[in-house]
Amino acid sequence: MKVLLVNPPQTFYPGSDLPSGNLPLGLMYIAAVLERDATKTEILDAFMTNVPVRKVGDTVEIGMTYEKIAEEIRMRKPDIVGISNPFTCQTQHAEKVAEIVKEIDRDVPTVVGGPHVSAVPDEFMAEAKNVDFAVMGEGEHTMLDIVKLTEGKVRAEQVQGIAYRKGDKIIVNQPRPFLTNLDDLPYPAYDLVDMELYLNPERIEYRSFKDRSISMITSRGCPFNCIFCAVHLHMGKAFRAHSVDYVVNHVKQVVDKYRVKTIFFEDDNMTFDLKRFDAICNRIINEKIKFKWETPNGIRADYLTLDLLKKMKRSGCQSVFFGVESGNQHVLDDIISKSLDLNAVTNVAKMCKDIGLNTAAFYIIGFPGENKEDMMKTVDFALKMKKDYDVGMLLHVATPSCGTRLYYQCKEKGYIQENLTPRAFAEVRQTRGNPLIGTEDFTPAEVKEIATMAMNRYQHIAMINYAKNPIKTLRAIFSQPKLVRKYIQSLRED
Repeated sequence: MKVLLVNPPQTFYPGSDLPSGNLPLGLMYIAAVLERDATKTEILDAFMTNVPVRKVGDTVEIGMTYEKIAEEIRMRKPDIVGISNPFTCQTQHAEKVAEIVKEIDRDVPTVVGGPHVSAVPDEFMAEAKNVDFAVMGEGEHTMLDIVKLTEGKVRAEQVQGIAYRKGDKIIVNQPRPFLTNLDDLPYPAYDLVDMELYLNPERIEYRSFKDRSISMITSRGCPFNCIFCAVHLHMGKAFRAHSVDYVVNHVKQVVDKYRVKTIFFEDDNMTFDLKRFDAICNRIINEKIKFKWETPNGIRADYLTLDLLKKMKRSGCQSVFFGVESGNQHVLDDIISKSLDLNAVTNVAKMCKDIGLNTAAFYIIGFPGENKEDMMKTVDFALKMKKDYDVGMLLHVATPSCGTRLYYQCKEKGYIQENLTPRAFAEVRQTRGNPLIGTEDFTPAEVKEIATMAMNRYQHIAMINYAKNPIKTLRAIFSQPKLVRKYIQSLRED
């Protein structure tokens, strides 16, 4: 039995930054588990390949052509093809890869997993006619069962966590319980991808990333209850984490074997278990593991202390990202269920500035229940954080991701203003993109206007801050040319 796991190409729409190129960790964990079970497994990394960027209309497509993907599948002769679908805005590529498989051999089962599939498995299967199995939630053990199913050792109705076809019907099985002991998982199958494509910036010209940097995930699940978050749908609410030993040894492996210099910890709740997190920092310091790290998915500001921040910096932390979402306490408490005190955010931002730790914060505007005044409070808070503590502003508009409470709330009240196409989901994530939500209190155009104004004001403040520091000014010119270009553009627009 041979399993081929495919990381499909991706499309980037006008205004999108080209990819930094994260490892296909989901596929790599599945591959490691399959190989441990003596199942021959290969990864076809059709996204992160050294191929020319292709213009398709007003979009940019990155990755192998479909013709090349078909050639690879014919050559590799898999018995099962598993396909990653990491983003709602990229579903068309997962569907196309499944179609290619069926054109080559109708008898090869096709399997698709990822957050979107987990959120709406029946809807996805109804649309993706060439997909035989949709995997909901964590895929490692589910894919093992699909191998057994293909071998005739189990029946489809016995496999938890899948949706499949039975005649003209789509059957959605019971969800699979989430893994409780993450240490039971082997390290991702780094040997099945070309690591130098991810680690060497000279290998991929369009990549903008730090030299020899990778992503790593040390925990899963989120016990909080934000209305816009889809993490619960594919990773659950219970916080589950690798042990301190597992994390530290994993870090050592990639630093020693692959000469990794920077790790992006992509956890949704890296600091939730403070005792564990503190112990990880201690081990890194005591064992003198030399690397830099960041938390690009954001961590909670109200879980941090000055002593811990100092320890984070000593262990290699370069910057801290906070999930703030709103600068209005009423919105946090009564609209999005964030359970965050803004005073804690301000206090931690001040501490970070005092010890020289870079910071940025995520903000979101355009939630049902907000009005324009509420949104402006978020903008004012974010700009004040930039002025006072040099906290970067990462501003987004609310996205009704499929399966979330926000999605069902908007759908019930008729707040979604256009068809939720892959392109619509991609563009709404851009500050200058097109918001999808409109209510009695605001239109999508008004949300876009506020977001554009906020970014113009932010860029002006950022350039003033750079001007106060000649070294930062030079860094902005040479290492952040996009910021300079945006600032010039904002002056023209004003």
